Amino acid sequence: MNYSINLKYSVYSEAIIFHLLRSSKKYNDLFCERHPSISGPLSNFYLDENCGCRSVIYKTYKQLRFPIDLMTVEFINSNPDCIDIDEFCSTVAEKDLSGTMFSIPATESDLKDFLSKVRISRGKYSGFNTINLDDRIIITFF
Repeated sequence: MNYSINLKYSVYSEAIIFHLLRSSKKYNDLFCERHPSISGPLSNFYLDENCGCRSVIYKTYKQLRFPIDLMTVEFINSNPDCIDIDEFCSTVAEKDLSGTMFSIPATESDLKDFLSKVRISRGKYSGFNTINLDDRIIITFF
């Protein structure tokens, strides 16, 4: 099996995996087959990326990164039309979040999902502050 792939994969692997989980039912099904313990969150994520399952999938990816990366590279090599890595990487380059403010629901799962999305979207910042306001969390990046 050929495991060669664009060198950008190692930098953007996490974003590529989450993109494929949402855009390719075939990849999502393969991921579910190989990692049945999280098939529920994977299926939910395919239907709605705001389902709150991103942190569970991310945790599994961090624990099993090597086999998941091998599976993903094999899938991309077998299905070259599933993603244009150069184009994809140019759209997910680092974004400076300094000076921006976000409001999210004040739940632990929403905060975890938000921070996971910031990481996946390659948000760049020095730090952030949070303020609870009624049932919302206000996050300010600097």
